[in-house]
Amino acid sequence: MHISNFLWSFFCLIMLFTNCEQIEPIEDDDTNNNSETIVGFNLLKEISGHWVGSNETAFGNYDWFAFDYRPISSSHAHAIYEGGTAQNIITSFFIADFEDEQKVMARNGGWLGPQYRATYFVLDMAEETTTEKYYRLVDAVGGENRAYMEIRFKNDSLFFNAYKDNSGSLDAPIVHMQFKGSNYNPNYATSAINLFDFPQAISEVNLNNQFNNLVDPDSALFLEESQDPFPKSMHGFISDLNITVNRAASINNENLLLYLSKAPLIDSDGNINLGNINTQVVRTITVASNESEYTTTYLHPDNYYITIFADRDGNFYPSSGDVASSSTLVEVTNDSLVTAVSEVNIAL
Repeated sequence: MHISNFLWSFFCLIMLFTNCEQIEPIEDDDTNNNSETIVGFNLLKEISGHWVGSNETAFGNYDWFAFDYRPISSSHAHAIYEGGTAQNIITSFFIADFEDEQKVMARNGGWLGPQYRATYFVLDMAEETTTEKYYRLVDAVGGENRAYMEIRFKNDSLFFNAYKDNSGSLDAPIVHMQFKGSNYNPNYATSAINLFDFPQAISEVNLNNQFNNLVDPDSALFLEESQDPFPKSMHGFISDLNITVNRAASINNENLLLYLSKAPLIDSDGNINLGNINTQVVRTITVASNESEYTTTYLHPDNYYITIFADRDGNFYPSSGDVASSSTLVEVTNDSLVTAVSEVNIAL
């Protein structure tokens, strides 16, 4: 498993400044219920699940990466990459009213240090056959000349590529992400799919006339959360998990890796389950040496195992010579802040 600061590559999709008033979600009604009129509607169904694979970026190649896409409403699938405190990247797909039509859109952004960013994309192309499905989403203002995403499903694999521009013409697309993975655990999304009868052709938010008076006229980008037309506060069915980290004295000054998984990775005797590490992990987070607690955010309600370790050999696996916690089970409930404690004191 090779996990690194992927934030630098994906943040290259979103560039300058903007300003916009916050708006309210759309109430469900009978006028927003015809999936056949929404181009690319099936993307929401296809993307759901726990995709595990590799990622090639402009800043390096990573042989392990995961997207945990689950519904957070009847028309919104959400996933996040979380690298550490104030370092995360969100890419979610949802139905919105935009340009006076219901459209599939994406929200990409998050925090890089103290800087907030969010960019909006709109689906402009869908090609679907019995063996392959292809979708493209472009910057909601600048279009394909600014930035775009390509998502392809073929032979049980997901190919998720992202491109950006340097000149505004994108005559020679610059690759910033090429993810290829398999849906190892589609069942992770099953409960939320059933809860919301997902997906439905119901607009989650109204983005008509929300990208006006932009400082950068070529991108639907926001650099202030208070100006984001669809911020976290308007998202449902997500939670936060605060974890207190009690370290052994021998690792007081070391960075730690925090893995959230759906199955235990290390038992109380220090035995390691490598299979679960490769296929059951949903979050891979760095806890800095000066942090005694960590809050993971935008978390899907579910039961998770918390495993924390000092990766002394730098192989991104808990292994001989590392100091680790046993995997601790925690229940994360909807729309709440859940707390947990992890004792990192087992010599492996």
